[in-house]
Amino acid sequence: MPVSRNQKKIFPGMRKDPIKLLIGLGFTSVLALMGLTIFISISQMRTITEQMSATLDETHAKISASSTMRDSIRLRGNILYKMYLTDDYIERDKYRLEFAEKALDYKKARDVLYTFSMSAREASLLNKLMEQTRIAEQLNDTAAESLLSDFPAEKIKADMQKANEARQKMLKGLNSLVSLQEEISHSIIEDTKKHEEVIGGIVSNLSLAAFIMALYIAQLVMKETSRKNSEIIYQATHDELTRLVNRKEFNHQLRRAFATTQTTAKNHALCFLDLDKFKVINDTCGHNAGDELLIQLTQIIKNNIRNHDTLARIGGDEFGLLLEGCSLDKAIEITEGLVRLIKNYEFNWQDRNFSVGVSIGMVMVTPETENIEKALSQADIACYAAKDMGRCMVHVHGLDDDRVKRMHKELSWVADVNNASTNNRFSLQLQAITSLQNRKSLSMYEVLLRLNDDEGTLISPASCLPAAERFRLMKDVDHWVIKEVFKHLSALYRTVPDCGVQLFINISANSLTNNEFTDFITQQYKKYNIAHAAVCLEISEIQAVKNITQTSCIISALRKHNIKFALDDFATSTASFSYIKNLHVDYLKIDGNIIKNMPHYNVDKAMVSAISQIGKVMNIETIAKHVENVFTLNQLKEIGIDYAQGFYLDKPTDINERIEEIKKSVPQRSIKY
Repeated sequence: MPVSRNQKKIFPGMRKDPIKLLIGLGFTSVLALMGLTIFISISQMRTITEQMSATLDETHAKISASSTMRDSIRLRGNILYKMYLTDDYIERDKYRLEFAEKALDYKKARDVLYTFSMSAREASLLNKLMEQTRIAEQLNDTAAESLLSDFPAEKIKADMQKANEARQKMLKGLNSLVSLQEEISHSIIEDTKKHEEVIGGIVSNLSLAAFIMALYIAQLVMKETSRKNSEIIYQATHDELTRLVNRKEFNHQLRRAFATTQTTAKNHALCFLDLDKFKVINDTCGHNAGDELLIQLTQIIKNNIRNHDTLARIGGDEFGLLLEGCSLDKAIEITEGLVRLIKNYEFNWQDRNFSVGVSIGMVMVTPETENIEKALSQADIACYAAKDMGRCMVHVHGLDDDRVKRMHKELSWVADVNNASTNNRFSLQLQAITSLQNRKSLSMYEVLLRLNDDEGTLISPASCLPAAERFRLMKDVDHWVIKEVFKHLSALYRTVPDCGVQLFINISANSLTNNEFTDFITQQYKKYNIAHAAVCLEISEIQAVKNITQTSCIISALRKHNIKFALDDFATSTASFSYIKNLHVDYLKIDGNIIKNMPHYNVDKAMVSAISQIGKVMNIETIAKHVENVFTLNQLKEIGIDYAQGFYLDKPTDINERIEEIKKSVPQRSIKY
């Protein structure tokens, strides 16, 4: 091996001195030996990694086969229950064929499981399970035959009960088998880590003893080994398609969360999500379309849960969701929000649009929860209940009464919406929109809707308007608000012609999809004879994008009459900038969450700055919402945002009181309308 330049510096004159030359050659030999040792270490680690990958693949195959057996058992129970529910013998006979098919699926998965080598514990569990299978198969077949016979109802019910008990024993056995296989998988990973640490230590010690460069090489080796090990662990705990944690890791996270309920008294919500109509897309467009849909829905769900929540793919179109440290009310709010988002989501594939839905079963994990297996079973049952109750809904295990109460509550809100105009249940408030650039402008206010309860107490719109939207009644609410606002504006401008007031009115999705909305607006302008610029109609970005063609038509039709428009909650999605090219609006009201995060995140500040620049280029004025402190206000001024709105600047005031304030302030103002 040739002597390097660095070695010549370390051993000057070694070419002349045989001893120095010998030392140099010896040191070179040490380096060569170290390189050989590193090579051997890498080879060993690669071998260990390959062995672990092969073992993990086998374990995953075992878990998959066991899960298939478990699913077959569960589905046979569901089919048997359907046979029991129907009185049509022809339909029962059809279910009997499906019942037999699921038995074949079970046997195929069992045969696959038998092709693998088994540990003593696995073999013992599997043999015990096979004994239970023989008993359960006979009892299930007996129950199925009873349902196809003229046996008394008592006998049929007794046979069903025996079959159910046998299935539960089989499910318990399969759960134990899957848990054991997961333990084996974790054990393999831990053993591999220990081997890698030993080898890494040897490499590091040799490097430190030989040369700094050897240490650097050892560090590179360890880094590469760690990366490969991380990839293997990631592959072992995550779904390849969606990059979500898989069933095995989800169960591990669930066990960890369950342990915290015993020590911290924190409650968690365990949810099973089952996609509706997914099979239609898979069968119609192929698996590539189904995979793309799963990826898109995964991102939607992740964007609408909390950062510390765990989302997992536990089956083909089934997901698990663990909401840690979550109350029941918050869990219902999150899951019902997911149901609405997925129900309203349109999936486009090769110029075809599809809609899907999701049914969610939920169970609370509390200190009183017996064990994880039971919680998983209850969440699974609740998910099926949600599907049986009509799909696209959330069913909470054990809370049927609360669900009924909430439904009655929503229906009562609907009655309030219908009767609000006659019973004077609605009221309006105005909140000022303040100019930040000291330019002369109109006095701008947003119109806020409030509902009064039976005792006259104000109620948040979030408590009643979702029910009104669900029952397609928001059009009536919009009409009431518009009439009231126009009535107040007409009276104000007759009294104070130069008051220079412009009111922003929110328009719901129900109105945007109503073909008669444009005519209604123009009729109100004629009826109350007010300047068109005195009103600005606000449309949320989400609603506008969802109905972008209809929204664009409404905006184009009304802008011909010089009616102003604002795009509310702007920048809620990454595609926001592309939408405004197709929606000709006068104002962009920036999403309040971005404004609130500006002082803490430079990315949000940069986004607000970009919106300001885009607005100036397109001649659209910008309005910042939810301004809550002077620091945020000063940043907005510096960026160049035109207007701001929030509790720091002005609190909502009853419309009658605000109009009186406007009347009193007019003589002191010099702004002309």
